[in-house]
Amino acid sequence: MLSAKKSIFVMTAYLVIYIILINTGLLFILVPYLYIVSPFFIVWMVACILKDTRVKYPELKENEEWGYADKTKDELGFFKL
Repeated sequence: MLSAKKSIFVMTAYLVIYIILINTGLLFILVPYLYIVSPFFIVWMVACILKDTRVKYPELKENEEWGYADKTKDELGFFKL
């Protein structure tokens, strides 16, 4: 499998090509096929992202949640004016 960054790049290129084909009318016969295949590419991209182990995340300690639900606004530091 490709890395997460490469799979995102491939899907972005796929989307740009798809939009260009729709707007220009070039090879318009391919557009329905690209539309039908796109969910499979999206699932492939998500699988690549979830299986990518190149970035190490810390293990959660007991009674910790993943995300920001266990932090207050002051601890995050994003809500200061």
